Amino acid sequence: MKIKIMILLTAVLLLTGCSSFREIDISEDGETRRITTEDTNEIDIPANPESIVLFRTIDPGNAALLGFDVSGVNEGLENNGTVEDAFGTEVTYLEPGDLDSLKEIKPDLIVTYSPDEYFEEYQKIAPSIRITYSSGIMSPFSPRAYLTQLYYLGVILNKEDEANKIGDEWEAETTVLKRELNEQADGKQALVAVEHADGYLLYNEYMSYGTEAVYDVLGFQMDESAKNDLQENLFDVKQPENFNAFETDYIFVNVENTADEALQQQFSEALGIPAAHVILLNRDDYITNDLISVRKQTKYIVDKVNEADAD
Repeated sequence: MKIKIMILLTAVLLLTGCSSFREIDISEDGETRRITTEDTNEIDIPANPESIVLFRTIDPGNAALLGFDVSGVNEGLENNGTVEDAFGTEVTYLEPGDLDSLKEIKPDLIVTYSPDEYFEEYQKIAPSIRITYSSGIMSPFSPRAYLTQLYYLGVILNKEDEANKIGDEWEAETTVLKRELNEQADGKQALVAVEHADGYLLYNEYMSYGTEAVYDVLGFQMDESAKNDLQENLFDVKQPENFNAFETDYIFVNVENTADEALQQQFSEALGIPAAHVILLNRDDYITNDLISVRKQTKYIVDKVNEADAD
């Protein structure tokens, strides 16, 4: 009897997991879809939204990949190359919670992060969906959180099959991209840091800022002590000399000024690695981890690593 109960509970959990992010109904006129999400539960949204606002940094590039125009994005993307290339001057950059500017756009669909303190206010303006950034237990792309997010947006925009296809093709493409390294990275260690007002933050895999390209696509490893530090001190601000507690062959630092040779030298001396192995990344472009961005980031990093190894 206990075994039967466990099997039944497992089946319920599986069905519950499968119910997240899927279409459950469509109106007779085909203009409205009802979907379920892991956070917003059941919600009616336009079948063909014409004015989409996306507050999460990962979503605009993925929307472009799925063939959609976007009316508004988070103001934090104002200098992001992927967004500029995809939407030009047609997109409005919005401060989260700026309801007046949001109303001017007249959105018919809003997608934001979870939690979002302004979510209830967004709901009064247009159908709104919150998405938790996670790999998703039932996602076909787990543990690749960035591919799971593409899949979720595909369900929302009625492009689930296209998102699945793109994700499957990407997993094959990563093998090709990785082979472009002159020397494979599997046996090498790397750190990813992001410039902060008072210092630098250490970032884990699947946290944007190039981490997907470094750890997932190219296969660099992270020192165990760095992993432990992230578990215990996530988002603690560090100085370059603090990074010498971790073993690494490369460090990728997201900064405003990618021509800062003095900073390269500072990290080089602190970590005991060649200055060419301190690779500065444009944080405005590396903040996004949609598939378009990750592809461009990977190619750039491959070129920089190959140049460093050639020196």
